[in-house]
Amino acid sequence: MSNMLLLLMLLSYIIFIIPFILQLIYFVTSIKKNSKPHGGKFIHATFPQVSILVPVRNEDPQLIVKLLRSISRLHYDKSKLEVIIISDDRREDFLKLNSAVQQKLERLNYEVKLLWRSKPIGYKAGALNYGLKYAKGDIIAVFDADSEPEPNILTVVLNYMRDGYDAVMIKWVPSNAHESLLSEAVGLYQEFAFKTLFAGRFKALGYTSLAGSGFFINRKVLDDVGGFCEETILEDVDLGLRLFLKGYRICYTEDTYVRLEVPSNYVSYKEQQKRWAYGALQILRKYFGAILKCRRALIEKIEYITYLAQYLSSFFLMFFSLMLVLYLRYADMVLVVLYLFAAWLTVSVVYSMFFMSFGASKGLSAFRALRILGRISGITYPMIPHLISAMLKAALGKRFFWFVTPKGQKKQNMRRKISLFYETLFYLALAMLTLYVIIEGYIIASLWLLLQLSSAPYFYYMFLRGKV
Repeated sequence: MSNMLLLLMLLSYIIFIIPFILQLIYFVTSIKKNSKPHGGKFIHATFPQVSILVPVRNEDPQLIVKLLRSISRLHYDKSKLEVIIISDDRREDFLKLNSAVQQKLERLNYEVKLLWRSKPIGYKAGALNYGLKYAKGDIIAVFDADSEPEPNILTVVLNYMRDGYDAVMIKWVPSNAHESLLSEAVGLYQEFAFKTLFAGRFKALGYTSLAGSGFFINRKVLDDVGGFCEETILEDVDLGLRLFLKGYRICYTEDTYVRLEVPSNYVSYKEQQKRWAYGALQILRKYFGAILKCRRALIEKIEYITYLAQYLSSFFLMFFSLMLVLYLRYADMVLVVLYLFAAWLTVSVVYSMFFMSFGASKGLSAFRALRILGRISGITYPMIPHLISAMLKAALGKRFFWFVTPKGQKKQNMRRKISLFYETLFYLALAMLTLYVIIEGYIIASLWLLLQLSSAPYFYYMFLRGKV
């Protein structure tokens, strides 16, 4: 029995820690500079037609107006540019949106089409596919309602596509980092994630994934892979994987960026993470066989599976903790556990150092960057039961329901009463397990569980004071 417990403990430990190790590797590779930055003027003699798709649902109309204003500042021939807004709103909300857009139209120097779907089926992908029917562009771009693209974005992107890339993903920058303590933490960590999982991954492996706003793709390539998949809720990740499977080239660039809002309260952040956890595992479940059978190198297949499975780390953190207690109970081989904790401590220290280094590049002191890392960890940890529940639904093929996170002024109207029942139940179970190992005298396991439990007072303090 002890051998089986050891095997399960080691397996869960490896699955839990690998995503963090990969991020460390990608951070190192991200430091490598681009061999050829793509700024300056667009070097084609003629400008290709570009269609920008903007799917909206329950969005503040002023956000759309702000996006249209940003697009009007793009350095591009406006006669070759069109914006297609696809609304999945209720009719009365669509009419408000239409009124706001119409007031702006006469001051715009490019074409805008506003479409309404009376039956919003197929998630966000359904809206995008609907918009594609009306798109004239050779290049398709996707922006969310809260996007603020840089004026040089098309210049940079189209120069990369001239070099043979079929799709281009650009950097995200938070537009509301100072809105709350949580948005500051989420914003900085999101930038760190783009530095590692996009920039570093691309420079290390030559490919990357797509994120929901700020990507561009050749229309012929998009048609070849079947458009946007309406069966999965992360249509961006789904599309990126299908491009990978077919051997198309995706580029990630930091030469330009798009500003986007990040969650500024716990409700929004939790809903976002639940959706991402469900969506990633849903895609892994759907395409696992296709990944294994594709013509990519074995190491690339393993890496992509690991990338899609990164949210499983939260489940295996819990599973490892349980296996650790059982292993000490029935085997009591402390030396093995010491090695595991030494490895975890090393990874944690290096991870913190890299995060502080990244924070320094943003003008933050090491202490402040470390505080922000602790904040995002302390607020993310209690949502583990929600993430596990979402992934379980994905694994079983169950439907997942979520609400569109309000942005702009609509956030001011969000006064949802939320229950912390599952967070509290989770912490109570963890406290009972911690008490047990303390009574049994398992010192290392006690320290491990107490470290996790220490996030509870911080989380409840921040939540009850309205800071997250």
